[in-house]
Amino acid sequence: MSRAVREVWYGFFERRWFSNFYSPNVKRNIPEYIDLETFFPKRDIKPDVLSAFTMSKQQRLEKLLEDNPLVLYNGRVLKQLSCPKIKLSGRNIVGKITTRHRGGGHIQRLRFIDFKRSRKDIYSTVLRIEYDPSRSAHIALIQYEDGVLSYILAPLLLRPGDKIIASKYANINPGNCLPLKNIPVGSIIHNIEMRPGAGGQLIRAAGTYATILSKDNQYATIKLKSTEIRKFPLECWATIGQVSNLEKHMRILGKAGVNRWLGKRPVVRGVAMNPSKHPHGGGTSKKHTKRPKCSLWGKCRDGFKTRSKKKPLGLIIRRNICGRLQKKYGVTA
Repeated sequence: MSRAVREVWYGFFERRWFSNFYSPNVKRNIPEYIDLETFFPKRDIKPDVLSAFTMSKQQRLEKLLEDNPLVLYNGRVLKQLSCPKIKLSGRNIVGKITTRHRGGGHIQRLRFIDFKRSRKDIYSTVLRIEYDPSRSAHIALIQYEDGVLSYILAPLLLRPGDKIIASKYANINPGNCLPLKNIPVGSIIHNIEMRPGAGGQLIRAAGTYATILSKDNQYATIKLKSTEIRKFPLECWATIGQVSNLEKHMRILGKAGVNRWLGKRPVVRGVAMNPSKHPHGGGTSKKHTKRPKCSLWGKCRDGFKTRSKKKPLGLIIRRNICGRLQKKYGVTA
């Protein structure tokens, strides 16, 4: 196909079928800031709060919210934003157990969480904070100005009635989502993208947060909760604040049945097994073994690093430090 014929063909195709939004040859007849899903006009954002959202600032705001404690919603989940969760019991596609100590549990529904915060430049209101059985953190049901409902991860200071937004020029407030290049150094963030447009993948567990240490022309250096320090592209998005449900680890289960409700099965000690099932098995003492801690397949545990030293670190500046060395040298996240 010649160049002239190709230009005529593709030009006709663009003007004929994609003139609404995609054709560069046809002038748009819609506002510049508009949502392509609901045709709702977006806001022209002008930020007011530009200072870093640090941990000390969050602690001061927590004291102000002592009279307004968080109350979880005690109703049913939205069917339109959830589906039945299929239990795999730790098995892969061929039915082989790849993750031990899983199975059973109560019937659950899988919530659809918007980790991308894809609806940009539209304000939303927090309707309620809910419990999610599939994760340790709480989730928030938000409603955009055009009526669209969505679930997001709930930051620690988020309360029903708050206004949040995902925009390049949003205020540095808890719950707002911005690219890393527009977040001040020293701020605490969560739900961080590893690649631009991929959605949040890191810092999503209860009570976790990351701190922005520095920025250059291409990358932002961030310290994760595991004490690992690595670089992220400045085009990646992140959410301001610390993840909610900070006291998750303080929960008292009360009985073994609660773990079974959560889908966790009992863990059997290696010394109680046969020697054919575990390296610690067999013998007559039945209480201890002289062999160091190891897995079911004989691989060392308890601090032994399995990552190859020859493998390149890439964007990782410093690997995470084990808990024993953190206590010895006073390293904190």
